[in-house]
Amino acid sequence: MFNFFKKIRRMIADGDIRYAIYEKYSFLIGIVSISLSRLLYGGRLVIAPPYRVWGSIRFLILGTGSITIGKDFHAVSARRRSFHTLFSPCHLTVIGDGCIVIGEHVGLNGATIAARKKVAIGDNTMIAANTFILDHDGHALWPPSERWSNPGAAAEVIIERDVWIGMNCIILKGVRIGSGAVIAAGSVVVSDVDSASLYAGNPAKKIKSLNG
Repeated sequence: MFNFFKKIRRMIADGDIRYAIYEKYSFLIGIVSISLSRLLYGGRLVIAPPYRVWGSIRFLILGTGSITIGKDFHAVSARRRSFHTLFSPCHLTVIGDGCIVIGEHVGLNGATIAARKKVAIGDNTMIAANTFILDHDGHALWPPSERWSNPGAAAEVIIERDVWIGMNCIILKGVRIGSGAVIAAGSVVVSDVDSASLYAGNPAKKIKSLNG
């Protein structure tokens, strides 16, 4: 009992006790959310243990596609658990026979990923708050009448290992982001990104190489 109160006093001294309590609560919600989603989708949703998820992730598989996530997955999917996110939870959606493939030790924070073909994310990649990654347009560009019936083009998105994507970014169809690249906050990526390079802007342009 003494140790319990000592731990409470330490939490108060270190910061807001409400945050500490919600962190534990949201972690429990994450465990329940993952378990229910795996039960619902069976082999189409594979998440290798161990993983740490705070809050409920919305997994949605509309068709025969799949979502595969490697071990040591981290996801902040609850607004009060994060310091930065405006939008939560994380949304991972697969349409038709598309797939999402996430490597090992990947972190998401309030991110949305939607695949009609394929979105692949390499090991040790960090994706900051409020980022959207889409491998399709959602609607045809022209003529306007077809926007209601034609889902538009789709092309794979490949994000290689050790990438850092800043908050409020948009990654659009058909791009490859090279290993070690950094995408600055608020950028819109519409074309390939060199490895070990910093990109920023709308559309994102190369600012500098990072390896000297």
